[in-house]
Amino acid sequence: MQQAKVIDFPKTSKQETRTRGRLNAGKSGRVYARGDRLWVDFYYLGDRVREPSGLDDNPTNRLRLRKMLDLIVSQIENGVFEFGKSFPHNSKMDHFTRLEGKTFRRAPKDIIFGDYVEQWWPEMSPGMSASLVRDYTSILRSHLLPYFGKSAFSEFRPVLMKKFLSHLRTKKSPGGSPLTAKRIHNILIPLRVIFKDACGEFDWIDLPDPFHALKLPQVKRLRIHPFTMEEWASLIEFIPAWYRPYFKLAVLTGMRPSEQVALKWSAVDDRFIHVELSRVRNLEKAELKTAASNRRIEIRPSMKNVLEEQQIQLANPQSPYVFLNMEGRPILQDKLRELWMRAMKKSQLPYRRMYEIRHTFTSWALAAGETPEWVARTLGHVTTAMIYKTYGRYIPNLTRQDGSALEGLLAGTANEKGNPE
Repeated sequence: MQQAKVIDFPKTSKQETRTRGRLNAGKSGRVYARGDRLWVDFYYLGDRVREPSGLDDNPTNRLRLRKMLDLIVSQIENGVFEFGKSFPHNSKMDHFTRLEGKTFRRAPKDIIFGDYVEQWWPEMSPGMSASLVRDYTSILRSHLLPYFGKSAFSEFRPVLMKKFLSHLRTKKSPGGSPLTAKRIHNILIPLRVIFKDACGEFDWIDLPDPFHALKLPQVKRLRIHPFTMEEWASLIEFIPAWYRPYFKLAVLTGMRPSEQVALKWSAVDDRFIHVELSRVRNLEKAELKTAASNRRIEIRPSMKNVLEEQQIQLANPQSPYVFLNMEGRPILQDKLRELWMRAMKKSQLPYRRMYEIRHTFTSWALAAGETPEWVARTLGHVTTAMIYKTYGRYIPNLTRQDGSALEGLLAGTANEKGNPE
């Protein structure tokens, strides 16, 4: 029979035990070991405090920590102890500061970006739109927390922002291409907001602006490529008949795709289309892109014809939405893009994005003589600044303001070459 082996585990010597016992003997609070690290344990204002020191457990550090604890006990007894100064990262810091009747100003070196975001985000996100929550979540997870998560706000200097900017230039989009200048601008928006909120919350009025003089990549001005009426008349023939009313109304109103897929019959009356909703990724929301986006578009004769065509085609649908797929469900933007890409390919026209429909409406209206003010209101812009900047070459004169010039142009083209819708 095999004899069992006795394994001798290391034992704490009597001298070591006596040393530890003498360390705390007759004193308030105690220094003790948890694993291979030292902790302090004491009472303050009726609450127990157990805090790691970060020091390795050895005789030198035990004596050092005991002296620090003795100082804390002395300050408590003399009524001059300030919990926040000794333990700025303790979860009870705010609790004890309130009990002390003091306002403790936490320094930038004491606040870690990742820790701040952990408490900031759950408090801020409920007040944001669904799309903004989605964008912030993506930016935080993919860019800000991986890079700044362990950095204290005291490290936020212009040189760190320059390094982050260089880092972003090496990153790739999900499609494998470098991040665009616009995407980089968008990534910095939440970072600026978080920094500003932290400065306001902790009264860091003297903390330098880390974004000062930061040279961001220039966002290239997107060149628009609107269709001519002849091109549009050709393209629309390659759109399946069921979906043609959608595209016809789009070019007559300039509505954003997210607005048009959310359009309901209840928002259409005898005179106006009331743009009040949008739908993104099949989620309906009342928060539109800008305040001016909540608008009404006067129904002109060409628009009325398209809406009547759609009503006949649907034949008393159960859905409240104006535009449905062939299964009777609300149409999705992804489906529309698929139809668009196939139609563009079949038409053999130079490829344009589907968003060019909105640009096409604008260029047609301006070329017909409609005022930039009327066009801006119809599109849902706050001012005419973008109209002049982007579409200036299409403005021949400023003579009309009610859409009649566009209707005249459409009617004239229809008489000469057939209905362009």
